[in-house]
Amino acid sequence: MPNSSALGILLVEDDLVFQETFARVFAQMGGDWKIHAYQDGASALRVLEEPGRRFELALIDIGLPDMSGIEVIAAARLRCAELPILVTTTFSAEETFLSAIRAGAHGYLLKGDAEVSLADSIEQVMRGQYPVSPALARHLFRLAGSPAATPSSNSLNLSPRELQLLQHIAKGNSYAGCAELMNISLSTVQTHIRNMYRKLQVSNQRQAISKAQSSGLLNF
Repeated sequence: MPNSSALGILLVEDDLVFQETFARVFAQMGGDWKIHAYQDGASALRVLEEPGRRFELALIDIGLPDMSGIEVIAAARLRCAELPILVTTTFSAEETFLSAIRAGAHGYLLKGDAEVSLADSIEQVMRGQYPVSPALARHLFRLAGSPAATPSSNSLNLSPRELQLLQHIAKGNSYAGCAELMNISLSTVQTHIRNMYRKLQVSNQRQAISKAQSSGLLNF
């Protein structure tokens, strides 16, 4: 018989390595936790709609294979207004960070954080606090200070469509999601990605976002 006193955890994470990381974190924290893990946003949204389903905490990644985790955050907030939601992601761009908070997240953690820091952040959000990875503190200070300057030129020679695609990716959208948003085929998205990587002289999304951000093209 299931233990009715177990605290339900909604984990929306497509990386099995990080699923195991969170399992270890909760095991080390002690207490009675029941982790319900899903690898895509659609599955998480379906379970949130189940009558009588209750969770005490949600851990949601941004870069899901079928949709942005921000959509899942917004849906979870509508379904469970009091549910503490903690973002766990590799995306550190300011716009993604702010979009997640505006959608209803109570905290924002980067996956590079140590497991002991994750445990501490989980305890904080369960107490009604708002943990944020130290690497993201610059975004909060920027909000309190003067606005970032708008770039005067596209120094990296990205086309308007490539820059638009990079903006969508920086917000956590999948390639399929970008294709739908831009009304183009997935193969066209992949062609833009290859051209963009060549122009930026990078080999992955994180490097592309970081280089464009440092050049002022993403307004972060």
